[in-house]
Amino acid sequence: MKLTKIVGYSLLLTTLMLCKISVPAQPITVSDEFALTGALIYPAPGEQPIPDGVVIVRHGKIIAVGKKGEISLPPNIQTIDCTGQTLVAGFWNAHVHFMEPKWNNAANLPAAQLTAQLQDMLTQYGFTSVVDIGSELQNTLALRRRVTIGEVKGPRILTAGMIIFPKDGLPYYVTDYLPPELVAKVRLSEAATPADAVRIVDEQLAQGADVVKIMAVSIMRPNGQLQFKPMPLPIVQAATAEAHRKGKLVFAHPTNMEGVELVLAGHVDVLAHASEEPSKWDSTVARRLKAANVTLIPTLTLFDQDKDFDGILKEVKSYSDIGGQIMFGTDIGFLPNYPSLTKEFGYLARAGLTFSQILASLTTIPATRLGFANSTGTIRQGMDADLLVLDGDPAKDQSAFYHVALTIKQGHIIYQKSH
Repeated sequence: MKLTKIVGYSLLLTTLMLCKISVPAQPITVSDEFALTGALIYPAPGEQPIPDGVVIVRHGKIIAVGKKGEISLPPNIQTIDCTGQTLVAGFWNAHVHFMEPKWNNAANLPAAQLTAQLQDMLTQYGFTSVVDIGSELQNTLALRRRVTIGEVKGPRILTAGMIIFPKDGLPYYVTDYLPPELVAKVRLSEAATPADAVRIVDEQLAQGADVVKIMAVSIMRPNGQLQFKPMPLPIVQAATAEAHRKGKLVFAHPTNMEGVELVLAGHVDVLAHASEEPSKWDSTVARRLKAANVTLIPTLTLFDQDKDFDGILKEVKSYSDIGGQIMFGTDIGFLPNYPSLTKEFGYLARAGLTFSQILASLTTIPATRLGFANSTGTIRQGMDADLLVLDGDPAKDQSAFYHVALTIKQGHIIYQKSH
């Protein structure tokens, strides 16, 4: 990870349209049954859109989808007119972190404050589901509990809890900038042996973690010189085998091509970033990753100041071209400038992904990979009402992906754009 990005976050550690209704200035409150009408609906990536569509929601589930005039609306049902807008399934962000100081003491912070923070970071951009792949586990679980019971408006949260690091392998942006008490906690997730890795995996999963995250290659800075410290392969293999034994996915931060090779040899499931050594990436690497069923989260905005950025874009294109799975993720929460991360959509398009491929990276691919394909990721009868109303058509203009008017999770509005 490049120094410019790390320093930006280190400094932090030390210190958007309303759906049309009759009275647009008023917030929308939905009942247990309502209908969204008039939008252009994209039910799933690669499927024909439904013009002038209707979606009926009851008790948090989609009960009907179709074209206006072909769907019978129940008498007196509440309707939200979305004419001229676009309706897509709720988005996933598969790489976030609840590690900023403002999340501390999530169990006791005011609900309104947490709702506002989640809106600022996630829900205003349409994220109805997120995967936190590195934070203090108990604090993130407390945040998730408050979202789950409806006290706080926010996305579905999956978490890895603490990242597993090599022994004496905390990255310098952890040791140099985090408070000493937090560094001490993070050191507890260092693994010196395969047995350590198994223990840490077991402990975190038993406490409620959903996935496992390892640091395949750490960036150290002894005596001011950058140095790379890989996790020994037997430790990678032990952590992955234990997670798989318990039915959980493993994410890895690769850093460089040595990390990519550890992902392949260690049977890791998800590359949490593209490699920062694009000169060593070729079509053979892409084919090996696809054969191993590895999913790639590019996090392109993280690298957009790198001199090798065009090469990193080519990595992503090469994986997309052969049908490799790509999930959308931004490293938001590590990167503090939330609005800048809307550039990720444009970078994916620049890397050659089509509208349908970007939509799949936001919806069906993460929902399937993370075990939620039967409940979210598409707009179909029987699915959770995880829905976005967008101003504009992202098939024609990718910026419409982040012009969010309404974010709906399981039939509840968790974000509404105000005028």
